Parts: sequence; C-alpha cells; structure tokens
Amino acid sequence: MKAMMTMPMTDTPAMGMMMSPMMCHMSTEMTDEGLSCTMTPTDGMSMGMMRDCCDMLNNMMAKGMPCMMTCNGMPMMMVCGMPMMPKMNCEMTAEGMRCTMMGGDMMPMEMMSLCNDMMTRMMACGMPMTMMCGSAPLMVCMH
Repeated sequence: MKAMMTMPMTDTPAMGMMMSPMMCHMSTEMTDEGLSCTMTPTDGMSMGMMRDCCDMLNNMMAKGMPCMMTCNGMPMMMVCGMPMMPKMNCEMTAEGMRCTMMGGDMMPMEMMSLCNDMMTRMMACGMPMTMMCGSAPLMVCMH
C-alpha cells in the first residue's frame, strides 16, 4: 500500500496537460448575452496554455461534448454547443479567456443570474470551481 502512495507522478508536459487541470482566477458577471466568466492565468500558467485550453473547449463543444462547471464535485452548470443546453462561447482577451454562457429556453436569464451569484459566493469562501469536459477536469478556477 505504501509503495502505491510514493509512486512518482510523471511530469512530462503531455501527461501534465492530460492529468492535472490548469489553475486560474475567475470572475463572473451577468451581461446582456448571459453569464460571462473571465479566467486569468495564475503564476504557473501561461497565456499560451490558456489559448490552447480555449481552442480545445471550443473544438470539443463543436463536436457535441458537454462542458460542466462543478464545485466540490457538485455540478453547477452544464453547457454545450447543443440546442437543449445553454451554449457557451470561449474567446481569448488581453486578460485571459472569457467564456460566455448564453441562456435559452431551458435556462432563462434569471436562472443564470442565480448561478452567477452562487458561484461568486462560493469562490469568495475559497471554494474552487472546476471546468470539466466529459470526465476530464480542464481548469480549476478560484476568485
């Protein structure tokens, strides 16, 4: 049992990208379009890594794979490029990556606003939000 716990983690860049999620700061706000989350890199993360993540998220959603925002393993919001779920658009800005979740028939603006308030409060208490795609955690976002 002890041998299992002391096994070294491989730290090759490819394994690191697949195994461990990126850490970033996130601020959320409601806009006319929906819930806008701005992720900015933390010390150990570059804008290039964030751009790669942004491209990967957009590609995965374009193929119909849903992305989910979780807090302590509890799903907060699920977004996708599909019509039955809120759509999410990811783009790079000067500060970092901006993800806009756009409501629809299934998720009215009031519900988006409630989710925004809850996520903001939880992050203010030090609870990180995790951006999942399929079952893989892509980013861990803190206030």
